[in-house]
Amino acid sequence: MMKMRNSALLLGALALLAGLPASSAENVEQRLTRIERVLDSQSLLEMMERLDALQQEVQLLRGQLEEQRHQMGGMKERQRELYLDIDQRMSRIEREGGAAVAAPPAAATPLTSAPVASFPPASANGGSVSTVAPPGVASAAVPAAPPVATGDPQQLAAEREAYQQAFDLLRELRYEQATSAFRDFLKQYPNSRYAHIAQYWLGEAAYARRDFAQAISDYQALLQNHPQSAKRADAMLKIGYSYQELKRTEDARRMMEKLIELYPDSTEAGQARNQLKRLKQSGG
Repeated sequence: MMKMRNSALLLGALALLAGLPASSAENVEQRLTRIERVLDSQSLLEMMERLDALQQEVQLLRGQLEEQRHQMGGMKERQRELYLDIDQRMSRIEREGGAAVAAPPAAATPLTSAPVASFPPASANGGSVSTVAPPGVASAAVPAAPPVATGDPQQLAAEREAYQQAFDLLRELRYEQATSAFRDFLKQYPNSRYAHIAQYWLGEAAYARRDFAQAISDYQALLQNHPQSAKRADAMLKIGYSYQELKRTEDARRMMEKLIELYPDSTEAGQARNQLKRLKQSGG
């Protein structure tokens, strides 16, 4: 009992020293408790607001991701259509027995005059195919049309079927499998009427995988082995682009200049001129 009195007296004395009446000590504690609750409520509110903001950001990112997926799907579909369009054009050229791009004039400097290094196949990387310009028309006179392929109908049908199987893999963007199929096709039918376009597709598949060293090698094989192919100008343009990707600016410049020299009126030559302007502006 005495202790309780002493405690009460002590509290009263402390309250007096603080300038507060003894009866207000409990009120002060209650007020502090309410303030703590308010502060806690504000912290929870801030956390909820931050959570809402994060949820909105996640929804925005999801929307952007879905849009990108849709765009990627559209790009892949356009690539498939592009491949089919080029193949149909080449097939029509073969049927008509003509060439869309003439061989370079005899007086022109050989294509192999520009230094071209031999690259081993590089590891494949992911990527997408760049758009291919329509075949250009050279200023030189078109040579006599090559003879239409003749021979055993079964042999011709087998060639077409083998080519179509490889091309279908390419249309499905299965670049590794398509590359193997086209290489097998060229080994089995090196003199086929489809050999030049199969060689071009090898370059395209390597370019799509961003294996630019291999792309250069495959495009160069087209230039060297198929002097009347309708895809020579485009192959030269892609060689220039590949050199640029490999940071070999001087080689890229020489190839672009050679393309303009040999096929000055082609669409590819116009693209090469634009690329040379960009190189000049960038100081390359």
